[in-house]
Amino acid sequence: MKRIYLLLVRLVSLVFSFKKNRFKVAYFMSFAGNEDFLEELSATFGADQILIVYESGLKSSIARMKNAGTIVNAIEFKKYQIVNFVKGVQLSRLAIFDNYYPELSAIFKRSGKFFFQIWHANGAIKAFGWEDPSTYHRAKEDQNRFQKVYDSFDQIVVGSKKMGQVFQKSWHVDSKKIDQIGYPRTDKYFNQEWIQKSQSRIQSVCPELNQRRVILYAPTYRKNVTYTLPEDWDELVVPEDAILVLRLHPHLKQIEQRIASLAPKRVVTLPHSITTQELLCVTDTLVTDYSSIAFDFSLLKNAQSVIFFTYDLHEFERSVGIQQDFKRAFADKLVKNVTQLNYAIQRDSSAKNVIRKLNQNWNSLNDGKSGARLIRQIKEILNE
Repeated sequence: MKRIYLLLVRLVSLVFSFKKNRFKVAYFMSFAGNEDFLEELSATFGADQILIVYESGLKSSIARMKNAGTIVNAIEFKKYQIVNFVKGVQLSRLAIFDNYYPELSAIFKRSGKFFFQIWHANGAIKAFGWEDPSTYHRAKEDQNRFQKVYDSFDQIVVGSKKMGQVFQKSWHVDSKKIDQIGYPRTDKYFNQEWIQKSQSRIQSVCPELNQRRVILYAPTYRKNVTYTLPEDWDELVVPEDAILVLRLHPHLKQIEQRIASLAPKRVVTLPHSITTQELLCVTDTLVTDYSSIAFDFSLLKNAQSVIFFTYDLHEFERSVGIQQDFKRAFADKLVKNVTQLNYAIQRDSSAKNVIRKLNQNWNSLNDGKSGARLIRQIKEILNE
């Protein structure tokens, strides 16, 4: 099926390769959270010159941007919907991707086309690409296809030298492709107006969080792996002056309430109309596991502590894999059970050192102006 599908992608892309560019930039959107950059992109080049190719789960985000006038051209890309994907690539001069798209291995890339990869995470704890342990168990044909996708990008935008090194190792790409200009998705965490607006909105919608220490538990999404609670979850102790907000990946939000109901007092869920990024603005302590959300949170002034609750570390390393550099750097900070988690929540005296180390390693290039730098680069390319 994959071979036939990609052959069709190739054929359709050849047909569309004869058509003229209708847009300056196509943005392939699989994750929300980069709306500020899209607004800046639209304001710079004109909304009529930007095409958004979005995945189905982002309809609400697209609707909000359309209502705000940020975008006017958007087409949905569903799995195996070849034409819309190819349109985005072949009808634009420059394409920006926020994820791995297998279709790129079969795309006929015309001369003069330029591909940016801006990824969807500011740093990496989970392994991916050639560092994913499952990659070496795949057929040679699959491995070649993966590398074709990695090689298709002209520039890979990163927010730190460290993340650049991760891409070089994980995707086997040359250092010349690493674009060390900062990560546009982090710009919002330097925007005091956005932060204050997020805080005010949450205070209005969720007054129970006011004047309380907010602990956010946001574990990573485990693709093809069922999320299960740790066996000692019922021993969790949330301090009396705190509330723990449970926020799972959107694909798992239907089980949030069930998990919260199995927890002790002061564990709540909140409407997903409040984004995880907004929640970070009122969070004092972030509890996560292998999620890149830790790198985002560490940029905020309200960030007091980050706790890595890795109760399934052995299984996760075997099935998904984690960055070994990260494991070495934070080996003594990985919390393995709820007893240790309770202690860390109440007494972690080295919390600020964790945040400092996260920023030094993963946020060295992020200063709130990354999006502007990327747009300057896009201007230079389009004016060539």
